[in-house]
Amino acid sequence: MKYLAVYLMLQLGGKDEPTPADVSAALTEVGIEVDDAKMGIFFASIEGKDLDELMAMGASKMGGGGGGGG
Repeated sequence: MKYLAVYLMLQLGGKDEPTPADVSAALTEVGIEVDDAKMGIFFASIEGKDLDELMAMGASKMGGGGGGGG
């Protein structure tokens, strides 16, 4: 999850396609250890995919969940 979060923050910051090196640098800058194997899996899973589409698909799946509370 941390790799996705940093990837999206870098995109919001103006980097159209952050690289593994960009993500790694951002994480290590704030003292978070990077697992290169897990980050590689993340980048392999998003390769060639439109993140906006993936986020929209994921958001639609979350709509059925309850809100809790009470």
